[in-house]
Amino acid sequence: MLSILDRHVKLWHVVLADGVALAWFAGMNLATLQALPGTRLFRCPIGLCPGSYSPNELQAMLTAIGKNGREFVTKTLLPLDMVLPALLLLALTVTYLWLSQQGHAVSIPLSAGMRRMLLAVPVLYCLADYAENWALVEAVQAYPNIPYRLARRASILTATKSQLIVASVGIALALLIAAWARMHEHGAGRR
Repeated sequence: MLSILDRHVKLWHVVLADGVALAWFAGMNLATLQALPGTRLFRCPIGLCPGSYSPNELQAMLTAIGKNGREFVTKTLLPLDMVLPALLLLALTVTYLWLSQQGHAVSIPLSAGMRRMLLAVPVLYCLADYAENWALVEAVQAYPNIPYRLARRASILTATKSQLIVASVGIALALLIAAWARMHEHGAGRR
């Protein structure tokens, strides 16, 4: 399967997929900042939150954003966030494939097993993000009586998703830096 993908994935696929994912993410953040003034882009309990948060923090946030904010979360933000994990998975997958395939100067040739292991990280991120979204939908629907177990599950899934997306982006950056260094090393060797 990887060899088939390697024959078809081109640099323009990487640029397009990464661009669409970044644009979608930026659009979601702009919409959130407009609908919920004063929110931070990287925040707990919704957003990038590498650590867990308490059930009280979730309750306080849902109270603070008010009825209109909770409606925005369920009717706009979470539906938009059902697209983002798939876009990020696609972007990270084609980026990893492009930067780890055999046979071109801008890559770090890795074994098929290593490539599959690396590709598992964004897949796990995607699954965790979808699970977190569903838990947050349930929490907003249960508000103001959010069960403790539901709030804890949402917290754990938010932390898991956040850690996995950071790891996924870190892998992509590491591959990019290594490929760039390899390309320059080969270029210097030819002089």
